[in-house]
Amino acid sequence: MAESPIPLPPEAVPADAAAWLSSDADRWRALRPGLWAHPFPTVLALALACLAALRLAPADAYFCKDGSPCAPDWLATAVAALMITVLYRGILRLPLLTAVALPLPALWVFLDPRTPVAAGIAVAVAACYACLACLHRLAAARRQRRLALEAAGPARHPLPEAAMTVPADGEQLGCGTLMAVAAVLAFVLGPLGITPLMGATGLQWVAVIGTVFGSLNLAYYTRDRRRAAVLRRGGPAPALRVLVRKGGGHNDRRTYVFAADDLEGHRPVLGCYTRLAGKEFVSPVHNRLREAVLFGPPHPGGGLILVSSDGQETPRLCVEYNTVPARQEFPMGRPEQLGPGAAPVSWGPGTGSRLCAVLFEAAIIASVTALSTVPVSTPLSFRVFLALFALGTVGPIAQQFSWRVTADSTGLWVVGMRRVRHVPWSRLSHVWLRDRGFNIIYSDDSPGGERGAEVFGVVAPSWLNRRFRRRPEALRAVDGIRTLQADPTLRPTGKSAPKDRGRPVGLPLLVVHAVSAIALLVLG
Repeated sequence: MAESPIPLPPEAVPADAAAWLSSDADRWRALRPGLWAHPFPTVLALALACLAALRLAPADAYFCKDGSPCAPDWLATAVAALMITVLYRGILRLPLLTAVALPLPALWVFLDPRTPVAAGIAVAVAACYACLACLHRLAAARRQRRLALEAAGPARHPLPEAAMTVPADGEQLGCGTLMAVAAVLAFVLGPLGITPLMGATGLQWVAVIGTVFGSLNLAYYTRDRRRAAVLRRGGPAPALRVLVRKGGGHNDRRTYVFAADDLEGHRPVLGCYTRLAGKEFVSPVHNRLREAVLFGPPHPGGGLILVSSDGQETPRLCVEYNTVPARQEFPMGRPEQLGPGAAPVSWGPGTGSRLCAVLFEAAIIASVTALSTVPVSTPLSFRVFLALFALGTVGPIAQQFSWRVTADSTGLWVVGMRRVRHVPWSRLSHVWLRDRGFNIIYSDDSPGGERGAEVFGVVAPSWLNRRFRRRPEALRAVDGIRTLQADPTLRPTGKSAPKDRGRPVGLPLLVVHAVSAIALLVLG
């Protein structure tokens, strides 16, 4: 059944603002980048090429041999820091900057005589692929922008007065500046032999970490300021009538934009994190479609301003702007339809989810076994890192393998790390969906008044869900819980048996990983 959107007052809608219809949105979607340009295969290819170049190079090409004094290669350190920056976030979030900067380290690796010819060619080819993919994504965004301008027509409208101030993120600027200054000092003092307190190796780590996070924060700040300034200082902007919804997709913190005639709200076009334009505005209601006016041509990476009703008991206008670049979204599938019945309803991991958990666990056990039994000297720092990694993965693996939510006449039964938690219907507050999991919030006698039964690490990335063309089980669980909470007549009338509620595997898995970590530290 179609949802009735929260109306927007007529005086808030420009008289000649065009409606962005589903037909326009479908043409807009058709211009998306090709699958070959997705950041995941791009990053994977470049990372494998860089690892091959590092592995095939002579043992003392970039790092000092054990027990042999040598001076750090600071030029190689700078190249490595730049390459890590590109791999970590550059390709995904800064395609233009990546296309400009990536050829420099790739060319250095290719021309470096210490790099084997085959590895140098692999890095050069992977870098060309990454640059072409970034340029293709930028070109697709420009085509989508032009199509959105055509849909908006020739009319241009002044922006809301509350949204005219260019937002500034002082924390991002301060953090980026501090990290960049630390990196510059490391690169200046290191070659001079001035290594106070930490030595040359420690100063190299400061240079790499400072370069990665300093350059990324400064680049994000510059990008966001430029995006906001282009929209606000360009004069009157195009306006489109759309529908928006806070949450209800893969993440309740995101705001999703729909075509004006998509009354079911199952085919989002854009998604972004938004912020209120002023303290006088109130956050809009969650999981409700609202009529809105979108200022600015919608396209991935662009700036947007949304004017809608907040949907509260006393409706008021709500003006929001995106804090990060908007990204294209895809149809999410229809929520599960539940009917009244006596049998309890249960949601849990599928075969693919459990297979991923088993493979991940097998990889960790195999790595620990190999390092503990093979007579090869392994640095203590690496063994400590792997031991901590093994202990830190207990929660995600356990949740991926054994998560389960069962709804019966008494409430919800949620499988956690070490026990099955019961949430009565009378105490259930709401369900909060995040990028990789969800949190069932319920009232409690604790000082805060509320607690959460969190199920994390069970929502696959949206691009992976699109490949399988099905709604993830975790999202179906969230849909079902919200439906049963809203309509008590749909709740099961029967009570679930303890064996049907699932069993946690967190404690046994913790014992296995603890023994593995001890064996790694003692026998490695």
